Amino acid sequence: MITLEKLKEYERFRGYYDGFYMQKVRIGTDVTTSEEWHLIGSLIQDVKLVDNKLASKDFELRLNKALEENCNGSEVVDYLKELATRNW
Repeated sequence: MITLEKLKEYERFRGYYDGFYMQKVRIGTDVTTSEEWHLIGSLIQDVKLVDNKLASKDFELRLNKALEENCNGSEVVDYLKELATRNW
C-alpha cells in the first residue's frame, strides 16, 4: 500500500532508484519496497499520460481504479498526482 511516507521517500530521491537502493542497503531502511518504488514510478508515468491527454478514457478509468486500490486514501492519490507534475 502506497502511503504519504513512501511518496515522500520517492520524492526525496527524485525517483532515482539507484540512489534509493544504495541508501536502503546502507542504512537498512525498509519503508518502501523495490516493488512499491516501481509501482509509484509506473503510476506517476500513467498520470502524466492522462494529464497530457495521451491516453484513452478506458485507460484513465483503469488508472483511477489502480490508484484507489494501491494508495492509502485520497490525500495520497492527490500527492502522487502532484509528484507527476514535477520535472526532475
